[in-house]
Amino acid sequence: MKAKTSGLLSEEVRDVAAGGDAAPEAGTDVENPYWADPPPHPCPEKGCIRRGLCCSSSPGWFAPGEIEAAAALLGLAPDAFVRTYCVIDAWDLPEGRVEVFAPLKLARDGSPALPPLSRADGWYRLLRGACVFFEGGGCRIYAARPAECRAYLCTNPPEQNLSHEQLARRWREGS
Repeated sequence: MKAKTSGLLSEEVRDVAAGGDAAPEAGTDVENPYWADPPPHPCPEKGCIRRGLCCSSSPGWFAPGEIEAAAALLGLAPDAFVRTYCVIDAWDLPEGRVEVFAPLKLARDGSPALPPLSRADGWYRLLRGACVFFEGGGCRIYAARPAECRAYLCTNPPEQNLSHEQLARRWREGS
């Protein structure tokens, strides 16, 4: 049976049910046509004004050593924190695959899009979903939010924000 291309996603994304290719691999960026450009920032010179646009579309990755601070903020042990609130994502560097922790994304109904501690796949990466810590228009762990969230500024061009590759290198180096 010939694999069908999806009219909803790019030509490279195949209909898995029709025997096509699997979801996009870790370490690859695939354009998601459902991610609309955010409305213009009302005052770019102010930097982040906590509109929540980034928090409501996809959580940022933690850097090494950050899980402990986020867990402490919620009164949890790090193990309980990751077993409750995180997925394992990955990035392929030339030196090999690096796995990282990221907050869960929520599905439209507010439930986790994957069970905690699941390994994210390409489809999960394409999914637009609010961060599990985004509540009432703000971040529950703002004081200990992930490195990617702290560094991200919606008014920056993408190359000026912290990339998944840069975070994967931090995990590889342990810093």
